[in-house]
Amino acid sequence: MKQTLQTSIWSFRDIRLVLPARALSYAGDSIAMIALMLRVSDGHGPAAVTALLLAFAVPTVVMIPFAGRIVDGFDSRTVLVWSGLLQVGAGVGLAFVHDLVDTLALVCVLQIGQAVAGPAWGALIPRIVGEELVGRTTGTSQALIGVATLAGSAAGGVLVGWVGSRGALLVDAATFLALVVIAQLVRTRRRPEPGAARERGGVSAGLRAIFGDDILKILVPALWMFVVVGEAVNVVEVFLITGELGLGPALYGVAGAATGAGAIVGAWYSGRLNGDRARAVGVVVGTAAIGGASVLMGLAGNLVTLLIGATTIGVGSGLLNAATSALVVTRSAEAVRGRVIAALNGTVRSFSILAMLLGGLAGALLGPRGTFVTCGVACVVAAAIVGALVARSKDESKDSELEAVSH
Repeated sequence: MKQTLQTSIWSFRDIRLVLPARALSYAGDSIAMIALMLRVSDGHGPAAVTALLLAFAVPTVVMIPFAGRIVDGFDSRTVLVWSGLLQVGAGVGLAFVHDLVDTLALVCVLQIGQAVAGPAWGALIPRIVGEELVGRTTGTSQALIGVATLAGSAAGGVLVGWVGSRGALLVDAATFLALVVIAQLVRTRRRPEPGAARERGGVSAGLRAIFGDDILKILVPALWMFVVVGEAVNVVEVFLITGELGLGPALYGVAGAATGAGAIVGAWYSGRLNGDRARAVGVVVGTAAIGGASVLMGLAGNLVTLLIGATTIGVGSGLLNAATSALVVTRSAEAVRGRVIAALNGTVRSFSILAMLLGGLAGALLGPRGTFVTCGVACVVAAAIVGALVARSKDESKDSELEAVSH
């Protein structure tokens, strides 16, 4: 065990292919998002931008019953290649259409491919590195993705100004093509076991696995709480920074970059946590950090306080996301891992959609500062409850072990 934990994840050939390629793809996604937001906002109202955001979110929810079954039911290389080719086709199509309806339809196709590819890559990684290195690999992967996303966001506007939205979207399509090539080159395969009894159900099998686990049934809802709080305050963040604090668009961008940088640090640190207990504590600490930082931002009177809050939210979210992802993978059975990851991704997207609606309502009723403070307090309370439940779960499991030994 000690030798395994001391092994570098970069000693695995397939990881050296997969992690950089996935990070590059996320950079392409950031570029595409900038290009599409600029395209849709030009000549269309806020409703069109909302429709674009929903087009990115809804397919992941709709695909919950199907994506996991595809991932668990077929050879991983086949799944990754075909889902990647679907994304390549949608990316190229987006580069050559300009009508809003066509754009929204192709974004939906793009996200259908992502709804399958994401769980397929997530379920394959434990096969590459082994169960003991999943946490470190997940943290490293999310940190790389955070760096790539920041770089893509910075490059997106420049690319659109240089080569237009078509060129920027073709860059995104090229990153998906690179992932298809990598999927062909990866030697590790994940296949259904011949003759093994298949657990029926898509979303039901995934959710049963989550809620059948003593830790996941507590921590996954904690992640949902973070999504509601995080996405809700995102709706009013621009009004807090530019309106309440009177800062300009450039400093709004700086705050976003601070959050992204914090998320990279949080994800990287999560990869250094060993064992389920340490990761569970990481989830609780991440949730509490998000809540406390949201309150701080809501009460902020100057740029320094705002940036401290934004960076802390990023650290908490990076830690929470990476630790939860590692726990979900390591504590679910191999045969249903694709369905578990798909259920997690889909439910997170569902709460993201809910948060957009709640954020707008809270902003109208409470104002930007009130929304930040209220959501922050709710998050801190949730962290305290989750921490108590996790500790109780640990105590009960210890009591069960002692009882089993005594008999």
